[in-house]
Amino acid sequence: MPGRRRLYLDVHLPRLSRKKRVLALLAVILALFAFVAVRSVMYLRELSCQMVLSDATDLMTLCINDTIARKLGAEDYAYDYFVDVERDEAGRVTAVLANMARINAMSSELLSDIVHAADGGELSLAIPLGNILGSSLLLGKGPEIPVDITMLSSSHVDFKNELSDAGINQTKHQIKLDVVIDIDVIMPWRTVSTQVVSEILIAETVILGEVPETYLNWSGSYG
Repeated sequence: MPGRRRLYLDVHLPRLSRKKRVLALLAVILALFAFVAVRSVMYLRELSCQMVLSDATDLMTLCINDTIARKLGAEDYAYDYFVDVERDEAGRVTAVLANMARINAMSSELLSDIVHAADGGELSLAIPLGNILGSSLLLGKGPEIPVDITMLSSSHVDFKNELSDAGINQTKHQIKLDVVIDIDVIMPWRTVSTQVVSEILIAETVILGEVPETYLNWSGSYG
């Protein structure tokens, strides 16, 4: 059987000139640099978004708490202002009923006062670029980034009551309001929506004896 002849292909690839090799290397370096730069910008934007959102939330929380403190400090809102307590001839509590008119009025006034305190629902702040970079040396330095905070119409106040043991044959009754503020945080490159919630205790008392069959058993919202 005759042997097979081997075929050899002599392929000569063109060699790149030194200039072309340098240009190719530069192209690779530029591509890597562009990739790193894009990733860095994306990272800084995401990091700055989280930091700006945190600052905006803190500012709105401060505004809410300050408004609530001034509201509750302006008048003496006692437990009896929000709740009607009924007793039998022996003085035992038979019913604890909510004064919904006063609670709704308080909720409405709080929302109105918060909007007023927040410059009509439009707050603005400026964050130095150095704060976003996370370096203590750059803290408070660099150009300022403008940020607008807009309160949304979905903001509302939820009211609730809580009953808990306060000792032998004693029950503590608390009335609380959850102030829920929905906001848009507007940055030059992105808009983020978030929710700020502050819980406040507006009244409490200790009921002696057994919990009455008819007690303050409600929850709701005003917005």
